[in-house]
Amino acid sequence: MYIILFYDIADKSLRAKKDNSYKIRKEVEKYLTRVQFSVFEGEISPSDLRKLKAHLAKVADTELDSIIIYESTRLNYTERIVIGVDKNDGIFTC
Repeated sequence: MYIILFYDIADKSLRAKKDNSYKIRKEVEKYLTRVQFSVFEGEISPSDLRKLKAHLAKVADTELDSIIIYESTRLNYTERIVIGVDKNDGIFTC
């Protein structure tokens, strides 16, 4: 299964609890490759995807955060086009 995941974490000033962006990023990085600051892609097994979704549901603030996952069962239906720097080449680190 091929996944593209985007997340947008609420500003720290809006949160009553500790910022979870680090927890979300670290968990997603276990399974997918980071292609931009909050965009990840890659192959993942259905069982790992269930684990990832469960973890994200626990740590995300569902009233402030947004996590979007596109799932595709066939990678050959996708085409990756990069205009400019391909940040998936190891240049982008945080």
